[in-house]
Amino acid sequence: MSPCFTVVLSDTDNDIKSIKYSLWMLGMVDKSGVWKDGLKDFHLVHTGDWLNKTHPKQEVISLLSNLKNTLPDSAKMYILNGNHEVEILQKVENHYTLGLSNNEVDFIRNQDIMYVCGNNLFIHGYPTFELLRLLAHVKDESGCMNDFNDRFRKAFYEGEYALFREKEGMALLGDIRQAQAYYRSKSSKGQTKGIKISNLLKKLGIDTVIHGHRPNMMVQQDFEFKLEVPGIRFINNDNKARLSKLGATVLKKDGWVKFINLREMYWSGGEKIYRKKLKKLLKTRKKDLQ
Repeated sequence: MSPCFTVVLSDTDNDIKSIKYSLWMLGMVDKSGVWKDGLKDFHLVHTGDWLNKTHPKQEVISLLSNLKNTLPDSAKMYILNGNHEVEILQKVENHYTLGLSNNEVDFIRNQDIMYVCGNNLFIHGYPTFELLRLLAHVKDESGCMNDFNDRFRKAFYEGEYALFREKEGMALLGDIRQAQAYYRSKSSKGQTKGIKISNLLKKLGIDTVIHGHRPNMMVQQDFEFKLEVPGIRFINNDNKARLSKLGATVLKKDGWVKFINLREMYWSGGEKIYRKKLKKLLKTRKKDLQ
């Protein structure tokens, strides 16, 4: 069943304040980061890079773990791994000391790398043809593309030849430096990868991709790659929230999107007015939750 609304966080990069502040602005948690009573029928998705890859903070894992463990009834939370989290696992495998306990490393390893809900694909980076081809295979076999996550964990993290030890495996995460050039590149038959990916996404029933990974100044970007991947809506949710302390995207059932950032708060008339408008929009006011 589709949620009433979905809140998407991205690339908070070790910063606890941006997570708490963004959710507080939306009326979902108190200032200490505890869920408000009465919340229901929402999804929260973090599209990855919630940790810093060289100095991961245990406090971030503790916050996200607590939010997940105390989630209100009928709500769901998906924490996706980005290239930062995968690189942390690579370093741990190579015996680097990062100050993480075994339980904290297991928490990172147990998170997904993608999430499909309705016609929306949530992922850290950019969907590659290699990833989508595997998703199509999983969908044909099991009927549920999200089953890909368990297979990914087994292939990437388990056994002597785990793929996450190989740099090439990062392409499955969408860890592409020049996404526009990637989607514009042509195959031997002259068709661009963007066209092939557009066709495959449509075949999978996906028309919207929500991702982070590459910041777009200090605001989010809608309809990214509309020329390179026609017919597919790309939403870049990376607005450097770790610097601005405020950043999220809200999606409603009908595809309606609202970006949460400092510029929007400024044009709304400041924090108090902006928060009031957001709470009214999501029905997270005290009178709505009672």
